[in-house]
Amino acid sequence: MDSATAALAAGMQSRPRKRHAPSDPVTVLSCMPLLAHLPERSIRALAFGASEVSFARCATIFHHGTVPTGLYFVVSGAVKLIAQGADGREKIIELFGPGEMFGEVGVFMHSTYRAWAQAVGRCTLIHVTREQVLASVGRDQELSGWMLTEVSTRVQKMIDVICTRSTSLAAGRVASYLVELSERAAYRQRVEFPAPKGTVASLLSLTQETFSRIMRRLCDDGLIAMAGRTVHILDLDGLRRVPLYRES
Repeated sequence: MDSATAALAAGMQSRPRKRHAPSDPVTVLSCMPLLAHLPERSIRALAFGASEVSFARCATIFHHGTVPTGLYFVVSGAVKLIAQGADGREKIIELFGPGEMFGEVGVFMHSTYRAWAQAVGRCTLIHVTREQVLASVGRDQELSGWMLTEVSTRVQKMIDVICTRSTSLAAGRVASYLVELSERAAYRQRVEFPAPKGTVASLLSLTQETFSRIMRRLCDDGLIAMAGRTVHILDLDGLRRVPLYRES
């Protein structure tokens, strides 16, 4: 197993830099829990002609206003999706870590990107061209059903985020995010922040100081333990009970 595939199993600024020994896209995509329920033929169809690309820290993967080129799967590192608010400030709206995909909405819409995608640190991605995604979905009923479910889930998640992040309590927001990470992790008792804490704080519409204070409080309450970006979940039910809203 090559290093990129191993990193995944454990856990285009202008010119994306291809690796000297790129991984086999079929092997890498087959390791992703996201695609675990798809038959091998569907993964092979999706991976046909796909390429592995690497980006340096802070490199732009796609720009606002550009035409979508395809679908991306994160092999290692992390990617942040950025939009511009009405006040002109940039806002992180999503973070994608190993095993997650992004860019799917742009693939199916005949319009340009509404946001930016930027590498948080050095990252490696599998890029599937828009033409290949559309052709594969058109031929494969299981793949098209899976893709429809994933796109619908993403839209619903964004609606939930809009409804809660502006009105919910800060501690509840952090606890809810940790529960979400736990539910996506291979081991629910241990999760990794996909990006530095300041980036995660921005995602949750918090200052870094507020985010750090809440994390210390959750540690003091015996709900979690911290080790760098690794969070050990000591009481998942306790995190779920952290109030999201003030009682009326």
